[in-house]
Amino acid sequence: MKNFIFHNPTKIIFGAGEIANVGKEARALGEKAIIVTGKRSSSAHGIINRVTDYLEKEGVSAIVFDKIEPNPRTTTIDEAGKLARENGCGMVIGVGGGSPMDAAKAVAVAAATGEPIWEYVSHGQPLVRPIIRALPLAEIPTLAATGSEFNCGAVISNWETHEKAPLTSPMLFPKFSIIDPELTLTVPRDYTIDGGIDIISHVIEGFFTGDDNTPVQDRFSMSIVRTVMEYLPVAMENPDNIQARSQLSWCSAVALSGIINNGRGGPFPLHAMEHALSGHYDISHGRGLALLMPRLMEYTYQSRPTKFAMMARELFGETADGKSELDLARAAIEGMTQFLKSVERYLRMPDVGISNDMKFRRMAEDTIRIYSRNREYLDNPRPLYKKDIVRIFDNCM
Repeated sequence: MKNFIFHNPTKIIFGAGEIANVGKEARALGEKAIIVTGKRSSSAHGIINRVTDYLEKEGVSAIVFDKIEPNPRTTTIDEAGKLARENGCGMVIGVGGGSPMDAAKAVAVAAATGEPIWEYVSHGQPLVRPIIRALPLAEIPTLAATGSEFNCGAVISNWETHEKAPLTSPMLFPKFSIIDPELTLTVPRDYTIDGGIDIISHVIEGFFTGDDNTPVQDRFSMSIVRTVMEYLPVAMENPDNIQARSQLSWCSAVALSGIINNGRGGPFPLHAMEHALSGHYDISHGRGLALLMPRLMEYTYQSRPTKFAMMARELFGETADGKSELDLARAAIEGMTQFLKSVERYLRMPDVGISNDMKFRRMAEDTIRIYSRNREYLDNPRPLYKKDIVRIFDNCM
């Protein structure tokens, strides 16, 4: 296990009905907030009105910026940052799924600095502008997916260049996050499924690519995946099941909080390739991960058979019974494929509206340029060169 420093200062308020405490918590951060949210869902279901009412009861005024796209764009974030400055907002509250929460982090920077947010995003440039100022931030997730409520990272899209890249700084840890599973009850079925796939991806990336001899981290990972595999079908069948929603919400928060991957490390090649995919085609992040996951597993398993075999045993009940470790590793791919089929997420490119390979080479180049440490290949147990990434995209057709 690697040496590590773990620091996560975010205060978590978890449970059904806890949204009522947003005003009391926000009052400690300032007197005026900009609420950053998406274009439809939170407003349509009255969540934004509830948040503003709770804020007003505690003497906190708010303006609402409700233009965030599914893959939040630099131009929209810069617009929100300007609005926050002009209105004297002293804090940012993100309300929604991963996109509004990621956008809220970026708006906290744009509002405090007055500079274009893309300058602070790590998109392959030699030097990334350091974040030295940001407004205090709070997050209220309405979807179990990205875990942005419990970490200091975000992913931002530049639609002019079709680049999707990370923004990260210790200054972007939320001061508090309210995880109220009741807010996820109205999430559309497709988004619920996509969110579950995102949670799984957050813990199996490091599981496959990180250090060996990390039993705590690996068992944590398998327990998260198993919990999602158990409760996602329940939420699909019965969207009002608060127990299922609660389990998924906590899995989402913990998965990318640092608790699981610290000491294990490991790159995130699946996410890197998906960011290039959705940077060009603007598809759901979870759907893109589901599309690529089994093909990347197929590419990788012979280079990390022990971890794949562990997955087969822990998640799919496989036993040796005369099988080789490679046989068990192969069974993990089959097990995950069957799970994806069971939740309607075993996909091909045409299923997400991609009918040709015109952009595959450009997408592979973007992946290497933005996410590779050496600009030659993407780190993975079996390294991913440009031609390999293109091949994986091709295999998704």
